[in-house]
Amino acid sequence: MEQQRQYLLDAPITPLIINKASPTLVGIFAIIFFNLVDTFFVAMLGTDALAGVSFTFPITFAITSVAMGLGIGLSSHVGRLLGARQHQQAAQLTSHSLLFSLLLIVAIAGLGYISIYPLFSHLGAELPVMPYIEQYMQIWYLSVPLLVIPMVGNSAIRASGDSKTPSIVMLVAGIVNGILDPIFIFGWGPVPAMGVQGAALATAVAWALTFSVAVYLLSFKLKLLRFEVCTIQQLFASWKKLLSIAIPAVFSQLLTPIATTITLVILASAGTATVAAYGFATRVEALLFIGVMAINSVIPMLVGQNVGAGKAQRAQQIVHHAIRLAVVWQLLLAIAMYALAPLVSYSFNHDAEVAELSQYYLQLVPFCYGMMAVPLLLAQTLNALAKPLLAMAINLIRLFGFMLPAIYIGAMWGSSKVIFLAIIIAHTLAGLASLIILICLMSKNSWWQHSQS
Repeated sequence: MEQQRQYLLDAPITPLIINKASPTLVGIFAIIFFNLVDTFFVAMLGTDALAGVSFTFPITFAITSVAMGLGIGLSSHVGRLLGARQHQQAAQLTSHSLLFSLLLIVAIAGLGYISIYPLFSHLGAELPVMPYIEQYMQIWYLSVPLLVIPMVGNSAIRASGDSKTPSIVMLVAGIVNGILDPIFIFGWGPVPAMGVQGAALATAVAWALTFSVAVYLLSFKLKLLRFEVCTIQQLFASWKKLLSIAIPAVFSQLLTPIATTITLVILASAGTATVAAYGFATRVEALLFIGVMAINSVIPMLVGQNVGAGKAQRAQQIVHHAIRLAVVWQLLLAIAMYALAPLVSYSFNHDAEVAELSQYYLQLVPFCYGMMAVPLLLAQTLNALAKPLLAMAINLIRLFGFMLPAIYIGAMWGSSKVIFLAIIIAHTLAGLASLIILICLMSKNSWWQHSQS
């Protein structure tokens, strides 16, 4: 681990970012791809089965957002502690945080398990799809701790400097899920056909794999998971430290789906074709944006370790290089997408109007993705510096101060294409505002100093 630490503190910055972000990019792509595979096989069971599983997305996303927020809180502290060579404190915080995550998710899953029918009825699920929801969520709730512990634990693993192992595990788990899906869903040999229960069970097996590897790495390789008796005061102190960042991070994670829901409501006034084009284009957008997501995921590791080691100036340079790399990368993708947009849009959309609007979106909007990356990287930097409320404020302003008002004005005063132009303007202005905030942040020297508090 000491060799890894020195690499994070001394290596040339841009190659360092690429080296650490590249494995994560593969892992993120694997998750997106095998989620599509999951959806493909469930769709073969019929419309009601697909609708039932689709109804579960808001709930499963909300719970995974809690796990992501806990992971952000843990990685922020662990990165700085390891950078300052405070391994014992990092191990104690990791162990206590995983215990808290387990207790919290078990409680949430238990409440969810006994309230499946009333909850999803309230969400609008009709009787024909309810059996599919119950079959899927019963297994999902029982197995979700196998997901949450690796999600939170992998944050600590990345904070230690190892971004490759979690990504390889994610890739292997995705492959396992993809192989088991058709076997468990439709049956094969001695394995009976289990329908949507099979989809949930295949996912649970993949999660069990990631759980086992995460616990092994944390316990034996990194020595960050210890099964020791501690006092209630020590436990609560660790939980307080974790939640000081995790609570705002959870709310920040939930802002995006809320904003997306409001966006779809606004777009509905422009017609079904606009909603369909936006939905298709944003799915392509998710693939175009995984590079930024990968860079964003290694910011806590790189900034945290350097701040912990007292290298504030290098931590600032890392943020500069990360933003520059993201902007250049997204510009290159935008140029490529401009040429490919007609082929992509008309190949996957049979409606001419939807295809035309999708092409318009994909040829123009990607040129603002570089600026769109700036507030995301800034927010992650603030989380790494233990300023989660400001990070949440950045996301809140980006979505509710710039994007949603722009979309609303575009819908009120123009056509679908005007709405898409408004999105470009909103992301550009949010990016410029974030750059100004970042410049001001660089003058706050006290924020870039490690503290044991």
